[in-house]
Amino acid sequence: MESKVQDVAGITLALGNATITGISGAATTFSAAVTPYAINGKAYTSTVQTTAAFPTADIATGLTLAGLQKANTGTVLLVGVQAGAAVCVVAQGSIEALDAGGNFIIPPKFPSVPDNFCPLGYIVVKAGATFVAATFLPGTTVWNTTGITVAVQNIAALPDNPQVA
Repeated sequence: MESKVQDVAGITLALGNATITGISGAATTFSAAVTPYAINGKAYTSTVQTTAAFPTADIATGLTLAGLQKANTGTVLLVGVQAGAAVCVVAQGSIEALDAGGNFIIPPKFPSVPDNFCPLGYIVVKAGATFVAATFLPGTTVWNTTGITVAVQNIAALPDNPQVA
């Protein structure tokens, strides 16, 4: 019988559902379950995060998240953990335009992330036509800001593109 070990060698994936929640209401926080994960085949476990402060720094750039600064735009926030870390970090994808119906004209692209990063989920954030705030900054601005809609998707591995509909 042929070995299939090479099919999973060096794999990076969540080995459980992070169950990212709390991305709603007048809060700037989130929650996530204890999640086993693997980075380059090495096993780790995150800790439970209950109403934790949503990260405001982009793990990919080291800078503050760009957020959204005008109506009819949207982005994707990739939530994950770094090797050996117990708490979640985030990286922001591209900011893209929305059409009159609030749908992406071109879906946002996932950000580039460090090799020691395991994705656990992503959040699609849209600033619709009714968005009038100066800016929406994840972790600083409340999730239910007028005109902002969010959709959370828990994942085991990074898909090719975010699901936006």
